Amino acid sequence: MSLAGKGVIAIWQDLIPEAREDYYEWHNRQHVPERLSIPGFRRARRFVAVSGGPEFYTLYEADSPDDVSGKAYLDKLNAPTEWTRRIMPAFRNMARAVCKVVYSGGVGEGGFMLTQRFSLPPEKSQQMLARLGECVLPPLIDLPGIAGVHLCFADESASMIETFEKRFRGSEDLTPPCVVMIEGTSCAHVRSAGQVVAEKLSPIPVESAVYQLEHALAAFGRNGSAPSL
Repeated sequence: MSLAGKGVIAIWQDLIPEAREDYYEWHNRQHVPERLSIPGFRRARRFVAVSGGPEFYTLYEADSPDDVSGKAYLDKLNAPTEWTRRIMPAFRNMARAVCKVVYSGGVGEGGFMLTQRFSLPPEKSQQMLARLGECVLPPLIDLPGIAGVHLCFADESASMIETFEKRFRGSEDLTPPCVVMIEGTSCAHVRSAGQVVAEKLSPIPVESAVYQLEHALAAFGRNGSAPSL
């Protein structure tokens, strides 16, 4: 199945062990519902690493790139709750990309997600993105055990906006320029499909990790939003 829209926020991070229980409660009960209360936000999924890292991967899907970089979202980032302020200092090795969806297709959602982060030469980036989206990724959907294949390109300026929430994290966020996501029914299936992408991109280095789904929530109601908090 395709992603729920054309805008994506992809977040990877580690967490200090003593914050784990509080993090899960915060993320499940406050943070994800809060994000899905923003107009245009459609779905949120959190994954935990089974191979590679960082440990957690969270994916927000929205109608358009404007929704994941617009005023309503930034207003939330500039007014973090007390619980958010308490959790943020526990994050480590955070990477965050506000993206537009270049390609997305598939037959459903997978319980396993491979993420691949990489940079492309600036002078060839548009050409290579087009090739990935038109020639390399679509055939992967037909491989055994693959449910969805997606390509996103980060808006660096939107990803790096300084917000009040960022002040509570211990270090600067990294912004991966390009993200491929492959979801499927097993770690082996998504890793095998990801190897095809890595070979096509060689010698460009690709940072890969495999995650298993932990939590998912979709927005609801006629306007596509969860109840206001």
